[in-house]
Amino acid sequence: MSNSSAGDHVPEVLIVDDTHEMRQMLGDLMTEAGYRVRHASDGTQALMSIYASLPDLVLLDVRMPTMDGYEVCKYLKADTATADIPVIFMSAMSDIQDITQAFELQAVDYIVKPFRSAEVLSRVKTHLDLRALQLRLEEMCFVRTRQLADEVLERRQAEQELLESQQQLRRLSGHIQEVREAERASIAREIHDELGQSLTVVRIDLTRLKGHLDAPRERIESQIDIVLQVLEQAANTARAISENLRPGMLDLIGLGPAIENHLKRFGEMTGIRCVLNMSNKGEFFVDDRVAIAIFRILQEALTNIARHARATLVTVQVVELGSELMLIVQDDGCGIAPQHIESGKTHYGLFGMSERAKLLGGQFVIDSEPGKGTRIEASLPIEPVETP
Repeated sequence: MSNSSAGDHVPEVLIVDDTHEMRQMLGDLMTEAGYRVRHASDGTQALMSIYASLPDLVLLDVRMPTMDGYEVCKYLKADTATADIPVIFMSAMSDIQDITQAFELQAVDYIVKPFRSAEVLSRVKTHLDLRALQLRLEEMCFVRTRQLADEVLERRQAEQELLESQQQLRRLSGHIQEVREAERASIAREIHDELGQSLTVVRIDLTRLKGHLDAPRERIESQIDIVLQVLEQAANTARAISENLRPGMLDLIGLGPAIENHLKRFGEMTGIRCVLNMSNKGEFFVDDRVAIAIFRILQEALTNIARHARATLVTVQVVELGSELMLIVQDDGCGIAPQHIESGKTHYGLFGMSERAKLLGGQFVIDSEPGKGTRIEASLPIEPVETP
């Protein structure tokens, strides 16, 4: 009966015996059982054959000239490359000491001559099956070890990414706190230096006017005009402070006109030429959160351009594309180094714009090369909003 099927590995048995007849008999027996067979007539020839190509099992005679079977087995078990090859001794020596010595040398079995063919085949099959099972287990262990190693590596990478994210969030939190404190300080200065001084001037002028109610009408009207000018200046300051806290123009005139107004003011303040293109004639009926996010991203983009880009031209596009509202801001400035775009660790403006878009389920893309300007695209999902 064959011990292999089409496509399976056919076990190979090396028969080592100094008697030609014994080698021939065992060879025929193994071949009929479906095994491949090799022969060696002494220990030296056996070792050369084994190291040329490892067999699956060795049938080894004990008594041989020059190098006996025990010495051959000792060589095999001392080498990690051959230590796992099953060795079955076959000998006419049946003394218990000979059998014990064979097992001490890590042979897997000992068959006493003369033997029965069925017994030899049974023992050979048993040890070949055990060897095949051992190899499968080793392969499974290897595969599982690799899987565990990959899982450990992935877990460590995930932990490292989490740690970096936490560190980035801490840095961003610190930056936000610094910006918040700077904004508070700026608002406090504006209130104290501009509003406070304006109101003080008004109080002084009104007190002086109260004491001179009998003065000529022209003088009183002139003083009132001065007070009105100071009050107008104070109102403008209050509006600017309010605009920084929340873009009130969004509520009053809508997203499109607010963008147009802000871009106009930006051009006047910086001297940078600005071009605006909007779909829908600038009428966008979108959710309040989307409008604020688009406006704030535009503000941050323009702030970055003013501070870093050294640009002469800014092009802004606002386009409604089905279920998305897209903002594109492009400048002809000095550009951004790739490592600064990828890291986002120090450029909190870029990170903040990206986070604003992602929080609303949108996307944020930066395309920039040193010396070739910068282009940002923010696309936010929108839902139909009833027109007023």
